[in-house]
Amino acid sequence: MEQAGAASSEEPTHTYVIPSKKIDDPLTLEKFKKSDAHKDLLGFIAMLAASVKNSRMSETPLPPSLTPLYNYLSTLDQWIDEIPPVQQPMRFGNKAYRTWQDRVIKESDSMLAGIVTKSEAMAEVKSYLLESFGSYERIDYGTGHELNFVVTLLCLFKLGIYKQEDLKALVNKVFNRYLTLMRRIQLIYVLEPAGSHGVWGLDDYQHLAFLFGASQLVDNDSGYTPDIISSEKILGSEKDEYMYFGCIAFIKQVKKGVPFFESSPILNDISAVPNWGKVTQGLMKMFEAEVVGKLPVIKHLKFGSILNFEGK
Repeated sequence: MEQAGAASSEEPTHTYVIPSKKIDDPLTLEKFKKSDAHKDLLGFIAMLAASVKNSRMSETPLPPSLTPLYNYLSTLDQWIDEIPPVQQPMRFGNKAYRTWQDRVIKESDSMLAGIVTKSEAMAEVKSYLLESFGSYERIDYGTGHELNFVVTLLCLFKLGIYKQEDLKALVNKVFNRYLTLMRRIQLIYVLEPAGSHGVWGLDDYQHLAFLFGASQLVDNDSGYTPDIISSEKILGSEKDEYMYFGCIAFIKQVKKGVPFFESSPILNDISAVPNWGKVTQGLMKMFEAEVVGKLPVIKHLKFGSILNFEGK
């Protein structure tokens, strides 16, 4: 995967573009699967997962390079307090969410200036970031939106704004901060799951959170095995250290009163896998098949000059 370096005077000026949709049928989906964009995307996610093996979130420092994005997500979280849900007859999709989104969009250029330090790439990167907080029209959220956040990180990495040594903190600090933000949004504005498979999906909203969380536990020093998720004590004490445990604890909180094997049969089955390495491998294959490989999800992903559908 190429990162931007110092341009020589002989190199042509790079032209950034507003990303647009390219996948709209099985033929273009197959083209995507053979593209550099597909390779870069899965390669970056694999790098992120590998960077957090046997790591606890509290033991990962936040480097100065990532502080602007982390603080941006914290500010968006504060805005939820300033824009409370409105009284409405519908249970799902509180319309105050659109007011929150309006503010995110309105303030985006000024707030992202310290994050996308290559100003000429601002519009391209911003397109992905604004897609990562859920659908303005449908007031829903799902794995496609989560994917857009990681594409934002990929763009910043390819631009050279983030480096290889930032990857661990990108997951354990920045992605986890994003996950915390999206959980609050889901609960307070009651976002519907986008394209949920119901109980036969991994989760209503996330996939990469489980993948990164499982990778954190590979060869973990605490000796936790996948079946430890049945221990409420461990989930309670370790949910802020290991993302996977945090995901399971959140499901049990939201679906309180429903037995876990009924609400989440796929995750319940995963608890029988012998080790976290196999869990991580399985979740990566599932992500490639069920998120990146499924037309209803991936058709919403946009491509520009950084994540290039046509190749280099």
